[in-house]
Amino acid sequence: MDFQSSRRAMLIAGCCLSWLGAPGLAQAETSVPEGLSATDIVVTARKTPEKLLDAPMSVSARSAADLAAPRLRDFADLAGDFANVSMSGGIAGGLQGQIAIRGIATLVRNIGLESGVGIYVDDVFIGRPDSYNMDLLDIDRAELLRGPQGTVYGKNTIAGVVNIVSKAPGDKPSASARMDIGNYGLIRTQAALSGPLADGLKGSVAVGYVSRDGYDKNLSGGPNADNADTLSWRGALAYQASDHFSLTLRTDGLRDRSIPGFYSATEIGQYQIGLPGFVLIPQLPAHQINNNRPNSLSRDDAGASLTADLALGGSTLKSITAYRFSHYRASLDDDQQQIDLLSSDLFGDRTKVWSEELRLNGHLFDRATYVAGLYFFDQRASTDRMLAIGNDLNAMITGNPALTTIGAVSTRSYAAFGNVDWPLADALMLSAGARYTVERKDAHFTQDDQTGVFTMFGLPTITFAGHSTNRDLSPTVSLRYAIAPHANVYARVARGFKSAAYNVDLAPSIAGLAAGPEHATTYEAGIKASISPAQATLLLSGFHTSYTDLQVAQITGSGTVLGNAGRASINGFEAEVSLIPLKHLKLRGSLGYADARYDRFDNCAVPLSEGGGATNCVGKRLTGAPEFTAQASIEYGIALPVGRLSANLTANHQSSVFFEPTNSDRFRGRARTVLDTAVTLAQPRWSVAVWAKNLTDQVYETYRDDRSATGVLRTTAYGAPRTFGVCPSSEHSAQLAA
Repeated sequence: MDFQSSRRAMLIAGCCLSWLGAPGLAQAETSVPEGLSATDIVVTARKTPEKLLDAPMSVSARSAADLAAPRLRDFADLAGDFANVSMSGGIAGGLQGQIAIRGIATLVRNIGLESGVGIYVDDVFIGRPDSYNMDLLDIDRAELLRGPQGTVYGKNTIAGVVNIVSKAPGDKPSASARMDIGNYGLIRTQAALSGPLADGLKGSVAVGYVSRDGYDKNLSGGPNADNADTLSWRGALAYQASDHFSLTLRTDGLRDRSIPGFYSATEIGQYQIGLPGFVLIPQLPAHQINNNRPNSLSRDDAGASLTADLALGGSTLKSITAYRFSHYRASLDDDQQQIDLLSSDLFGDRTKVWSEELRLNGHLFDRATYVAGLYFFDQRASTDRMLAIGNDLNAMITGNPALTTIGAVSTRSYAAFGNVDWPLADALMLSAGARYTVERKDAHFTQDDQTGVFTMFGLPTITFAGHSTNRDLSPTVSLRYAIAPHANVYARVARGFKSAAYNVDLAPSIAGLAAGPEHATTYEAGIKASISPAQATLLLSGFHTSYTDLQVAQITGSGTVLGNAGRASINGFEAEVSLIPLKHLKLRGSLGYADARYDRFDNCAVPLSEGGGATNCVGKRLTGAPEFTAQASIEYGIALPVGRLSANLTANHQSSVFFEPTNSDRFRGRARTVLDTAVTLAQPRWSVAVWAKNLTDQVYETYRDDRSATGVLRTTAYGAPRTFGVCPSSEHSAQLAA
């Protein structure tokens, strides 16, 4: 059966399964839960189960019911649901993983540079950022950990961690399905099966497919851009060999054949050798392109892990062995119009990752609990790119001369870690731990300008080899004091580390190809409380973070430069509150503030379209870091003879953000407030939701950069326009074998 036939079969199956008579999946996502309490929420943020109120750190959690809301469909949606978290759009979000937590965002354009935010799925580190934006398929919960997590996570967690936990195979047979049908030709289906397979063996499988026409209209009559064509899956086998030993095999994957929008070219100039400056070409409105060459993306991600749990008296030994593979090839029409500034812009990465974690959880002297472990990580990544001059970039250049880049980076990391929770008194808990890491990197890079033409545009021939070995000790100390049965205050000090980086990318010179390791120390204090009569929860934390040698990657217009900003500091807070003041009314709100600025950054590159050169960026705001993030949600439900009718309205706000460190207004994203809404009718056996996202059809920027060397003075990526649709869903947990 070919892929198109398989796709049609999936869509038909999704339609049928969505209407199975069964206990309603969407009932959990839309009705106001009667017994909701933060005292019941359990997280594994510190690699051991504990109540959310007891975790001595700033952590937010979303349950499976939360993640089933129509406004949350993929990782990018999830990132915007947390205070002091944001994710850029365009290439920066889709392939370069520019996620900001508490003001720290790294533009991960190439395989030599890594994000400061660690993405973990079922305790496995997701390596490269082109694997980040996954569909939320068969997920049990998502946890957001803010600040350095160097002790128990270690690898690339200097800004924070997103910890995603998939659903475990169930003890009883169950099936679920949901479908979204919306404007822009949207069809999104998800179906899952779970249950026992044999004595001691359980399994689950989930499949999702998304098809959507493009948001960006192609005026030349070609295919619209920023569409969706993705197939994802997730599966698990759990074997309980005995009361003391179990094995769990998990796998997941993604096949993406979308036509990405990447960005709009909002300032274009035709550069003429011998003539001053650029001749500006009128720009198109948002969500419009006029490509003469198509954008394309072929992306494949897959992974598998084997988890073994062995009970040893009062302790548990866990082994997690994992392998992940990712590969993408993309092409980009840089000007997005009917001109040929570049006749080709082709790029792609390939990554293979092995990892192993051995972890022991247990008790000490019947008082303390501990976690200790060893970690190994091996990543091999390669990249290549080709640029070819177009006929319209300069009439004097013929033959479409090309520039090629080839790079490879290998990373090996070894670590030992441990953490102990020791009760000093009935209400006072001391936690202390540390992680020692040795990380080695080897980078090789060749940029080849055979004709010498690209050298005139600031992209010369370069050959580079880099080697580094970094060692680090990252401690964490916290105190938690219970001021009431369901109220805690805490204080925490944590240190994080990220190893050296390399600029395996389009480069303007041999300088700016390497950056040393960066370190961060965060001082944090907070309060967590739950008030049962009003079913109210309050999570409040304040922090100060001091960064040294912060790694900064900049697109300057004539390539990408990499270096270390001497120092940066961030001060801020997060506040989250939820309550049910009336039986049928639920309120939720959050507010995040992060004043993130460079304290020392004297060799800060200026975009070419702003004059080029370097300046001092002391006092400037960090890139990709909004000062304020806020969310407010109201949900009301009533019982009707035909079922429970509920309505939800959510507002997400983000203040303005700068996408390069000089804080030029030309590369700023404006503040925005986006409204999402859903109205749901649910019965015990099914539910139907009508939903809309970006209800007011607000146009807002999610990323900007300078590519002047190729004639594009400014790129702009936009958030999605108004979308709406209907979502029927159901969940069946009857005995299927009966």
